[in-house]
Amino acid sequence: MKQHPKPAISESVSIRVYLWLILPLGFICASTRALATAPHLASIMPAGAQRGTEVQLSFGGERLEDTQEIICHERGLEVKQLDSVTNKVVKATLKIAPDCALGEHHLRLRTATGISELRTFFVGTFPVVSEKEPNNSPAQAQKIELNATVAGVVAGEDVDSYSVHLKKGELLSAEIQGIRLGRSAFDPRLTLMETNGTVLADVADTWLGMQDPSLSLVAPHDGNFIVQVRETTYAGNGDCHYLLHIGHFSRPTSVFPLGGKAGEKVAFRFFSEATGEFENVLKLPDAAEERFGLFAEHESLTAPTPNWIRVSDLTNVLATGPTPDREHATAASIEPPFALNGIISQKGEEGWFRFPAKKGVQFELQVYARQLRSPLDSVLEVFDSAGHSLASNDDAAGADSSLKFTPSETTNYFVRITDTLGRFGRDFCYRIEVRPPSSSIAVKIPEVSRNDTQSRQFIAVPRGNRFATLISAKRSNFGGELRFDVPELPNGVKLSADVLEANTDSEPLVFEAAADAPIGGRLLDLTATGTNAAGKVVGHFRQDVELVQGPNNTSFYNTSVEKICVAVTKEVPYSIRIVEPKVPLVKGGSMALQIAAERKPGFEEPIEVNMVWNPSGVSSQSEATIPKGATNVVYQLNAGDGAETHTWKIAVLAHAAVDGGQVYVSSQLATLEVANPYLSGKAETLATHPGESAKLTVNLQQLKPFDGKAKIRLMGLPEKITAPEAEVSKDDQKVSFDLTMDPKCQTGSFKNLFCAVEVMANGEKIPHNIAAGGILRVLPVKAEGTKVASVGGKK
Repeated sequence: MKQHPKPAISESVSIRVYLWLILPLGFICASTRALATAPHLASIMPAGAQRGTEVQLSFGGERLEDTQEIICHERGLEVKQLDSVTNKVVKATLKIAPDCALGEHHLRLRTATGISELRTFFVGTFPVVSEKEPNNSPAQAQKIELNATVAGVVAGEDVDSYSVHLKKGELLSAEIQGIRLGRSAFDPRLTLMETNGTVLADVADTWLGMQDPSLSLVAPHDGNFIVQVRETTYAGNGDCHYLLHIGHFSRPTSVFPLGGKAGEKVAFRFFSEATGEFENVLKLPDAAEERFGLFAEHESLTAPTPNWIRVSDLTNVLATGPTPDREHATAASIEPPFALNGIISQKGEEGWFRFPAKKGVQFELQVYARQLRSPLDSVLEVFDSAGHSLASNDDAAGADSSLKFTPSETTNYFVRITDTLGRFGRDFCYRIEVRPPSSSIAVKIPEVSRNDTQSRQFIAVPRGNRFATLISAKRSNFGGELRFDVPELPNGVKLSADVLEANTDSEPLVFEAAADAPIGGRLLDLTATGTNAAGKVVGHFRQDVELVQGPNNTSFYNTSVEKICVAVTKEVPYSIRIVEPKVPLVKGGSMALQIAAERKPGFEEPIEVNMVWNPSGVSSQSEATIPKGATNVVYQLNAGDGAETHTWKIAVLAHAAVDGGQVYVSSQLATLEVANPYLSGKAETLATHPGESAKLTVNLQQLKPFDGKAKIRLMGLPEKITAPEAEVSKDDQKVSFDLTMDPKCQTGSFKNLFCAVEVMANGEKIPHNIAAGGILRVLPVKAEGTKVASVGGKK
């Protein structure tokens, strides 16, 4: 059996990232311009190749002319040479090692000025041949030798036909990788027919391959057979690329058990309708894997795509035959933690297990079925020894169930699993992991815009400059401070990061490159580390990538990597910094944060800046612009009354047009203190008439002493009503504003009055907003001979 831990499936996937490959110096291509911008990688062609061979890959996109490196996230691909480099296409020869991991690989381009998006490339066991048109009908079918992979594309109403020769009794399997190539929302259909048009099999979707179909059958006679590929609704296009695997290999639709213990040998039973059940024995890797790909081996041929299992630290408990009820439950001889494994294979069958548990020890039960491409839609339930239901769940993790359960006494308990629609079959495998709650930290860079999982999911630091990113750390069953680290940064690069407070789940990280830092890149581990009662808790960075997006913010096909790419790029013609504020931002107040830019001679473009992150209770304008040729801008910050008082680290990110694209740099990590206000107040309600003079009083509460006089203005007054600015000291308990009421001012009740206060400290203003909610009533003037309500409200 072949096994590889590189998933290629739709849901969130754990992919082990191994190394980065640097091109030989002779193949580094310098840019033809002094400056360029971040590359855009749209495609890699062909989509796959056979391991143990060499292949020329074509990387298509924009701004690729200064490409210096192909970064490979997995072992086994060696860049032999760059064959050609242009703005839109990079061609490179790759050598695929004979022992290269099968399945999905992740590649990027690094240019002198940036890092590209992640794209996929597939390694298989069969030689790859190209589709040859015309092949739209059985009469035009392209002849294919068995145990081969065809690389093709379905455009428009295209139907691609292939002819294979079989002897009676020979196994024929065909499988398409279409949507799983991550190119487009391609929904392929696969048909097997006789040369006279008799259809033997017609498949669209499969549980294992999602929208990608597969089929297996035994040839009913000697002769030629036609395999056809089309888009299900005849709506193909130039992006509907596919790899069609055709041969004698077995295409198992399920594997049992759906997991095993790390480092142990496990006997896995694969099942296919065409071949029946067969066994592969395999030693699992020493480290846990959320998703681990098993490439089934049958009669010396390997399946082209994997079945999926879990690798964990749990001992397997396997169901002992049919368990239709509680009396026939499989007995676990050990207490949790463990993993329960079974199959709902017969009509009316339920999966029952009995296990001992101690009083008061909480457990989490998590089903893994649909996440591993089993068709089972689980319902999970826990019972006590008397058969009373204690907890149940249907869909907690998609179609997979999950629940928490705390035994009330030390005794035996029962678990039951069923399919929510009562379905069954040999493919309805499941795994239930039972363990105490564990602590974990999920580390990621949040999306910079909705449904964009690729932009700025890397660190590209220009020489002599800085780059900032927002980092998120979600704690589970864990609290406390976290510290971020990126070991083995490129030479000349340093990381600035604050301690992440216990009640905060995100903050900015700033990377800075020295002016003489070598241009280059690395794949690195970004970690967040904390401690709890059980010891150290470490979370690792993971990027989930939506390669194919569906309608209504859905994702048709995902992949992920667990290393972050950090690169030093060529210098850029500007830098920015935050002018460190000398005063705090007070609750209920604001701050005019000063942003300064330094421009190289000749660079005059506008520079857009925005906050990387706002501390709790702090808001900011969405973006500010340093005008063309200017060197500074004021960036407005506001703190709500509920803002957390703390000394935070902040940064701003800037972007400007350079050589036709946007180049990003950041400020340093600056200090922002959020503090309590120096004073508060409450305005007394005032009623008056147009044309009169009136005095509105605000009662002050001094909260913190300040030097000198603070300016205070009454805000929110309607048109044609004015009040002069006043001054207050730290000793004043109230302030009165003399209102001038124009005879033609508007009458009514005005409830949005407040006071703007400017306290001075260290030569800078500390703006406050106090006394919100003050009310001014302007009543109509009493007319001759008319009784109206007076100021006091009497007739």
